[in-house]
Amino acid sequence: MKSKCCLLGLAMVTGLAGCGGSSQPQAQHSAAKPVDGRELRQKYTDALGGTKDYLAQKKDELSAVMGRKMKDLEARMDELAKKSERYTDNARAEADKAMAALREQRDALGKKYDALKKTGEGAWEKAQGGVASAWSEMEKAYENAKSKFN
Repeated sequence: MKSKCCLLGLAMVTGLAGCGGSSQPQAQHSAAKPVDGRELRQKYTDALGGTKDYLAQKKDELSAVMGRKMKDLEARMDELAKKSERYTDNARAEADKAMAALREQRDALGKKYDALKKTGEGAWEKAQGGVASAWSEMEKAYENAKSKFN
């Protein structure tokens, strides 16, 4: 009987020890320093500053890429214009019409590109989408005009 009581007592102690959970996470939790408002505000300010820097960098990169694309476009358009100088009558009129439409499309793209360069971080993503769309339209217009020069 005495051994049954000892075994029962041992089982209860073991069971209770298992239900208590680990004391280590509690020690870690109680050792963690609570964050005050000042620290939280500083962390938020640091994160916001990093985001602004990232967006500014991306804006600068896109602006540089678009600047190179615009210069390349100008060179390609100049080549088409020189090619049209050799044309006569109807072919020349058709080429001039295609070039006028192409210049119009380029001017619209240029306005969106200028707007992109002037935008702040908040409006940058919207302006980026407008420039991408305008560039896509410009490429289509260029290919259309180029097809009339062959």
